[in-house]
Amino acid sequence: MKTKLISLLIIGSITLVSFSGCESGPQAQDGATWGAATGAVIGAIVGHQSGERGAGAAVGAVAGAMIGHAIGDEKDRQYAERQYYETELEIAQAKQAKAEADVRRQRMINTGNQTESSEVLAAKQRAEAAEAELARLRKEQEEALAKAKAIESYEQRRLAAEQEINEIRGN
Repeated sequence: MKTKLISLLIIGSITLVSFSGCESGPQAQDGATWGAATGAVIGAIVGHQSGERGAGAAVGAVAGAMIGHAIGDEKDRQYAERQYYETELEIAQAKQAKAEADVRRQRMINTGNQTESSEVLAAKQRAEAAEAELARLRKEQEEALAKAKAIESYEQRRLAAEQEINEIRGN
């Protein structure tokens, strides 16, 4: 009788762990498995003290599986809820960005409709003038650097020549 009860409880706990994965998330499945294993160990220890080690292990496995499944299922639910809110936030941010882009585009269209061709031409001329000034300044800068390098090179040549002169004269 005891053996039959123990076998039935063990089969029940294995079945519970197996079927807990059918509609449960990974945390619930892992929780049921770890709960059954932990419950079996604790149940065996408690059962050993009362002379019913096998029955204690079986009852512990079933109880542990149920508790582990419940805890894991709650973690799965929280994860799914967090994913849902993060997805909703991403959708809202994308809608906001699109709306802002539409507003910028409409402003540009409105500005373009209110602008005369002479204003566009004047803006182009100002940009080209600024670019020409930049090119002139860059060229001046390059020429100044080239002059400085030439002076440095000539100075090194002069120092080398003076040193050789002093060596020849014996100084």
